[in-house]
Amino acid sequence: MGNNNNWSKTILSVYKFLPRVTYAFDKLVKSRAYNSFATSAYNLGFNDIMNVANSIINLTQRKNNLINIKVISDKALKSIDKTSAKILIFKYFNNKKSAEIAQILNICNRTYFRKLNVALTHFTYALTKLGYNSYKLQQMLKCEKWIMSVYNTYSTCDDKSMENILDSVEFRNKFQKTLMCEFKKARVG
Repeated sequence: MGNNNNWSKTILSVYKFLPRVTYAFDKLVKSRAYNSFATSAYNLGFNDIMNVANSIINLTQRKNNLINIKVISDKALKSIDKTSAKILIFKYFNNKKSAEIAQILNICNRTYFRKLNVALTHFTYALTKLGYNSYKLQQMLKCEKWIMSVYNTYSTCDDKSMENILDSVEFRNKFQKTLMCEFKKARVG
């Protein structure tokens, strides 16, 4: 379950970025299509009809994968008990600290961490029931370097240090830089 739990943590951590990224993919597709007619000796190969079509298909598939991640996350959250869903929403969507969540739920920190582990296990199980195990998620998201960087961070850190890492300015800057490089690469071909 640990590997799957890392995927659950990753998906929950990137969830709030999905609408913005899918919107950016829409803009890239539109830009790629509009700019394809402007052919010169410099960009003849780049604006070749097959290259343009493949680029648009690739961007659209990536967007569809991100939409699917959002939809299955919503379904998984709805299928688990309300307390578990609340804990995951507070932690991953609302960026609340562990102590804050424990206080909101009127439980001690130790109980919070136990409930967090149970919530992650339930979420992971719900994803698996929906047909999204570790292998499928890896295959589906392997082109999303920005998501893979979050997954790799979860895979190499323990849970206690993870909360500080995800909140750190350094991680956010690295995350945004990775995301911007992805968009620049998609725009340029």
